[in-house]
Amino acid sequence: MKLKTKYQLILFSAIISVPLVLLVISIAMSIIYDIAFKTKNQGIPFHQSFAYPTMLIVFFLSLVLLAILFSKSINALLSKINMLNKTIRHLASDEKIPDTLDVPSEDEIGELIKSVNLLIERTTYRELQLKQQHELQKELFNKLRHDINTPLTAIRLQLFYLEEYYQEQPLIVESLNKQIQYIADLTNDFNVQTMETIENSYIVNDDVHVSELLTTMLKKWSYLYSIHDIELVFQSFDKDLLWNSNDLWLQRMFDNIFQNTLKHSKATKLEVSIENGIVCLKDNGIGFDGNRTTTGLGLNIIEDIANILQINYTLQSNEEGTTFCFRFV
Repeated sequence: MKLKTKYQLILFSAIISVPLVLLVISIAMSIIYDIAFKTKNQGIPFHQSFAYPTMLIVFFLSLVLLAILFSKSINALLSKINMLNKTIRHLASDEKIPDTLDVPSEDEIGELIKSVNLLIERTTYRELQLKQQHELQKELFNKLRHDINTPLTAIRLQLFYLEEYYQEQPLIVESLNKQIQYIADLTNDFNVQTMETIENSYIVNDDVHVSELLTTMLKKWSYLYSIHDIELVFQSFDKDLLWNSNDLWLQRMFDNIFQNTLKHSKATKLEVSIENGIVCLKDNGIGFDGNRTTTGLGLNIIEDIANILQINYTLQSNEEGTTFCFRFV
């Protein structure tokens, strides 16, 4: 029910109920007085008896009761507005992003809560994406720093020999130029490094809680999936599953699946499950021909990361949907 209709009904009820309650109370008090008390009071009329001020007190109490009943609706509306105000302020602060809110009704306030939930999901997606990009850049920078140290050490050694063996100066200068060029190439590589060259990256493995990782990723992608009307379902029957792998590269691998499902599958549902050490992502889209000679960049990236992280990877696709399954070796 819309707010306008709801409060029109409340106003109409208030207008009708107040005189109706007063009329019912006056008639009831008069009848009770005539039956039970008039003969005992020697026939004193109702308006001159003790029953009249009693009736006025009952009138007042009934009006107070009606005011309390009608104010509850206003208080419920104000509490929802205060909740939205606190949530938006919390979202705008530097603290943890708040959880999505329950939608208690389908009125204008309910629609506003849905909009706030969409804003929370979008902010969660942006922050997780920025955090992931920052971690990726940090890892690539560490790789670049490691690679630069090797030619610099060689340059220092050759400068030492240059001082000792002046007669070999032309050859050493040529070698120095090659090492310097190598440093320049590495610097350029840092600026254009992409997922296509992950096989050249240095990957540090650690224990990864797969269920927690996928929970975080679902929060990240829920915003984009919701605006494309794709349902996300997550079932974890193995919440303690650990893979000795790399958190960042696992995210990049699963990101490509979420991206492919969102852009190409025309699916309405994506199911993510963890069971018996196997992670499966299944959509109900149109599928594709897995035997075709040219595959998308996303599928190549998924396969490359799975190979580097030593994860068994299977793909099944037909007109009923596509299923990705992963098992750590």
